[in-house]
Amino acid sequence: MRRLLTALLSASLASLAMAGPTAAADMQRLQAPAVASANVPACDDADVLAEVEDQFEYGAPRVLETELAIVEFSGMVETGYFPQKLDEPLPSSPIERRYCQATALISDGKHRTVYYVIEHPMGFASAGGHLGRFSPVKSWRAEGCVLGLDEWHIYGADCQSLRRFPAAGRTSPGYVTK
Repeated sequence: MRRLLTALLSASLASLAMAGPTAAADMQRLQAPAVASANVPACDDADVLAEVEDQFEYGAPRVLETELAIVEFSGMVETGYFPQKLDEPLPSSPIERRYCQATALISDGKHRTVYYVIEHPMGFASAGGHLGRFSPVKSWRAEGCVLGLDEWHIYGADCQSLRRFPAAGRTSPGYVTK
């Protein structure tokens, strides 16, 4: 069996070498991962948007003293990504973060900008990643701010702490933009 696999592998490599450099480059591109595997979901993930919505709908009646709700999200985009870096010398980054922006239709009929961040490991006592893939405990957390509805400036003026700007305005190394 081992000889058969070795023969098949060498035959594949020989045919690849005869096909030319473009085929070899295409094969290498297909085998290499395009993006490093992320522990945080994408900006348009339904669970992320549900968590941002739940947070807003919990806070609105208590902070704004009004019954506002997010009706729908649209235009979700990633504005920044900070990968988790554990093997580098200080300053290392033990928390992976994905910064996002979307437009939300609020129950008062207005479209407002929402800034939100998805962080890992930030689940229950950061244990989600250690309890296994099928654990009901999440290993990430999403937190959002609706522009114009943060009266107490919990996230700074105009949701500043959850916003990320293009590469020209970056201030730290390792910042990745889309």
